[in-house]
Amino acid sequence: MIFTKQRRRWAGAGQIGCAFLLLWCVRATAAGLGWPTNQTLPNIVFILADDLGWGDLSCYGQKKFTTPNTDRLAAEGMRFTQAYAGSPSGAASRGTLFTGKHTGHARIRANYGPDGHPVALRGEDATLTELLRRAGYHTGVIGKWALGGDGTAGLPERKGVDQWVGLLELRHATNQFPAMLARYDPKQAIFTNAVSYYQPIFDNEGGRQRTHAQDLYTKAASNYFRIYPPAHFNKFRPFFLHLAFSLPNAGEEPGTNAPASYLGSAARFAQEKWPEAEQRKAAAIAHLDTSVGRLMQQLDDAKIAEHTVVCLTSDNAAQKDGLSDPAFFRSNGPFRGAKGDLTEGGLRVPMLVRWPKHIKAGTTNEVPVALWDWFATAAELAGVKPPHASDGRSLVPVLLGRTNQLGRDLLYWESHGTGFKQAIRVSDWKGIRPAPDAPLELFHLVRDPGETRDVAADFPAVVKHLETLLKSARTESSVWPTIKP
Repeated sequence: MIFTKQRRRWAGAGQIGCAFLLLWCVRATAAGLGWPTNQTLPNIVFILADDLGWGDLSCYGQKKFTTPNTDRLAAEGMRFTQAYAGSPSGAASRGTLFTGKHTGHARIRANYGPDGHPVALRGEDATLTELLRRAGYHTGVIGKWALGGDGTAGLPERKGVDQWVGLLELRHATNQFPAMLARYDPKQAIFTNAVSYYQPIFDNEGGRQRTHAQDLYTKAASNYFRIYPPAHFNKFRPFFLHLAFSLPNAGEEPGTNAPASYLGSAARFAQEKWPEAEQRKAAAIAHLDTSVGRLMQQLDDAKIAEHTVVCLTSDNAAQKDGLSDPAFFRSNGPFRGAKGDLTEGGLRVPMLVRWPKHIKAGTTNEVPVALWDWFATAAELAGVKPPHASDGRSLVPVLLGRTNQLGRDLLYWESHGTGFKQAIRVSDWKGIRPAPDAPLELFHLVRDPGETRDVAADFPAVVKHLETLLKSARTESSVWPTIKP
């Protein structure tokens, strides 16, 4: 069954009403006490879009439609042109964010293990939320989780998350109109006799499509900002919110209820002479953009923006195996490939970071960065030392304009979706091994960003160097057995 009733209990309508009343009271109290004036540690809001391509935002060159709210993030902060997903697949990419380990060292290296089931984080896998909670942060997660389901050690509440609402497993999170959401909220135990339970979404019962997951998640994030402001009553406790949206993934995977339109956005593209699937994709991106704008405005209006680091990026590139074609909008920019590929078109993603009065507005940065860098980045922002040697580097010096050098040896990825594949980047060189016994392909990303010409035969010394690095870049795993190259 999708939802395991043994662990999570239903919240009845009356109980939910009482819970909402309590939240309203807490919000009113927090609002009355005001926002911080002497906060020492910044809040962190990490917005992770789903399948948002490098070229899907107008600040990255999208020409067929505009994204004014995400463009505003770029105008008020830093835009990275060489940001990389943690993996070409969603679950593994999310795992790199939370553990600070690339897929050569991470517990989760693909959406599903060799047995076809999701792989969960273990108790010993230290996470970003555990680190921040120990540093004094309140930690919240909203949306897609995909790091551990019911009965595993990878549940959000077991990995340092104080409060969360969303969908646990990746296979369920593509449903854009869920009839239930999993929830963990210790404040609700008085009403439910359990701090974790499944909350029905009555508008979507019976296959109805009335309340979109995007709107549920946006409302939950808005409430989170109101309930947990750093203020006198909580000794200016900072917060970390991971907001994992389900857009612009249009619910095109088999078995999901792909919506015919998106609330509030359908009319915007009705007159365009585009294929219906492309109209729907543009509407999904517009819907995402509207949500981002609403939440950023809320931070601005509450005068908390200068105390809050906001990052917007994507779990991987735009997909090609759905109804829409990433080539139509040039969703993956000038790069070859799409979601699932280890080429730049499968790994390169947008990344925007805003921190008013700290990050110089309107900055464009060409430093290669990766999703797993945010573990070390959050640790430095929180003033704590990571519990283990991270594969990432803190981006704080780059964000503050102190340096454009991260002192990194390499970036590494591996993929297990259609057989074992590897990719490595060192300086401007990119190596790709398409199969365990295949020779390494070599590309120079400055001269050939589209990876159109394999120059391995021309630079044997570079190939030999990358081969040497590949031998030590990964840790063998019983979960991810493979043949060594």
